[in-house]
Amino acid sequence: MSSTPESRSPASRPSASKPALDTLVELLRERLPDDALIAEPSAAAAATRLWNARVTKRPAVVARCRTAADVQAAVRAARSAGVPLSVRGGGHDWAGSAIADGGLLVDLGEMRQVVIEGDEARVAGGATVSDVLDAARPHGLAAAVGTVGSVGFAGLTLGGGYGTLIGVTGLGVDNMLSAEVVLADGRIVTADPRHEADLFWALRGGGGNFGVVTELRTRLHPFATVSTGLLAFPWDQARSVLRGWRTLTAAADDALDVMFGAMSTPVGKVVFTMPTWAGDPDRAAAQIARVRALGDPVLDDVDRRALADAVHALDEAFPYGGEYRLGARMLPALTDDAIEAFVRAAEAMPGTCALNVHHAHGTATRAQAADAAYPYRDEHLVVEIIGSWTDGDGAAESAWVRDAEDLLEPYALPGGWANLMAPDDPHAPDAYGANTARLLEIKAHYDPDGVFTAIPLREA
Repeated sequence: MSSTPESRSPASRPSASKPALDTLVELLRERLPDDALIAEPSAAAAATRLWNARVTKRPAVVARCRTAADVQAAVRAARSAGVPLSVRGGGHDWAGSAIADGGLLVDLGEMRQVVIEGDEARVAGGATVSDVLDAARPHGLAAAVGTVGSVGFAGLTLGGGYGTLIGVTGLGVDNMLSAEVVLADGRIVTADPRHEADLFWALRGGGGNFGVVTELRTRLHPFATVSTGLLAFPWDQARSVLRGWRTLTAAADDALDVMFGAMSTPVGKVVFTMPTWAGDPDRAAAQIARVRALGDPVLDDVDRRALADAVHALDEAFPYGGEYRLGARMLPALTDDAIEAFVRAAEAMPGTCALNVHHAHGTATRAQAADAAYPYRDEHLVVEIIGSWTDGDGAAESAWVRDAEDLLEPYALPGGWANLMAPDDPHAPDAYGANTARLLEIKAHYDPDGVFTAIPLREA
């Protein structure tokens, strides 16, 4: 799972004045269809729904865009009126930073078209992971995607793009072929290796900091069906399972990805694995057996199934409209000390919370850090720390997220995956490492006024 880096307005930016909003509405009425504009406050609030129900910020005006021209009109109107804007794609923003409180929300929710062209897909800016997988499945294809279907595909890809095919497909940014972008001045450009090459480099990891991506092209792969599912082990086997995971993955085929984590189930707290084999189907049983042998499974649901179905199933684990606080740490390796920190964090974990760990390996580690804005190219682990609750104010769950981050911090890399960072995260200055200076130069060229501020991008 991952939160998407949709364009954000800085928290310090004040709400627009009433005269500015009146001007904005007047301009939008001239440029957009009547049913695309929501300016009545309660209606705008009702139309603003994010994955995390804890978010309370609301825009003053919503522009429901259906085309790149609509987005262009909305951006130009906001600039002319002096109103801050933000962009919602899939709506999977956990921190609420995708909402410019009292400003204009450029909503891409109706732009969900996916067109398959051979082994490529053209994906509109509001399409979700499930939209892409469902469109590619009849062709026997799949995209480099995450593990939850409701996440926005563009936001996931632009922020890096971890997923269970990572060993054979690489990161999402490695599969991005081009992007149609509405810039801060309202121009529409196409960025690819031959056109706006600096912008193309920056988008692949730097996310929505440079404009509104209204469409991207991505490479597809022949993995519509894989062997995948859940294997969970008793909690008293956690340390041995994780040490076994380390040994197994050190010599594993690129086609075997083994996510792991901790969660509470009807049979108690478990250490789980989610193996995915995207290789020769005749080798699947032997590969999954290696994972099964890590311990004594108490849950075993691995089978040959459509990747789209597997991703759909995980939507239920983290439903839209729940209350969440997320955190993360990025580990260079699963050392004995890191295992101990992980176990301690999990043992203190409230029952509604979870830990998910992605493993960057194989094809994802064969690019160079300077090839795209996303800098993490050595083998590593991303620990997602997911605080979730259904009752109360979430104080205990939020405190656990912070404590888990602190436990893992001594073993973590500087920076981290910006998709899971809040705008004020103290680790944000290190998120892009040696790529930071170039990103800031490109930002100054394409968005000198700071109209778009998506995932954290600032100097150390």
